[in-house]
Amino acid sequence: MTVVKMVTTLPGAWKEFEVGEWAHTHIENLLTACIQIERIRSMYRWDGEVTSDEEWRLTFTTTSEKAPNLARSIEKTSPYDVPQVIWNVVNASEGYSSWIEEVTE
Repeated sequence: MTVVKMVTTLPGAWKEFEVGEWAHTHIENLLTACIQIERIRSMYRWDGEVTSDEEWRLTFTTTSEKAPNLARSIEKTSPYDVPQVIWNVVNASEGYSSWIEEVTE
């Protein structure tokens, strides 16, 4: 089993409980074992202009088997026109890897 970390962002205007509810559905649907949520400031180009906004960054821990479905779910439910969906395969301890697999089955 391979562990994957996937990252997305949500609008900073969202309240913490809204972000939590949105994130919770991905755990409920067995797409991810856990999600870390933090406030960040993002700078990016959109519609030809450089923008700086407060956002929420969500880092999901899942399996390589679940990653494609998680990515689709994020893209489908994100309020952004072009949601950030980035993932990497990561190394993890055997015990942690087993837990991830167990809670996403």
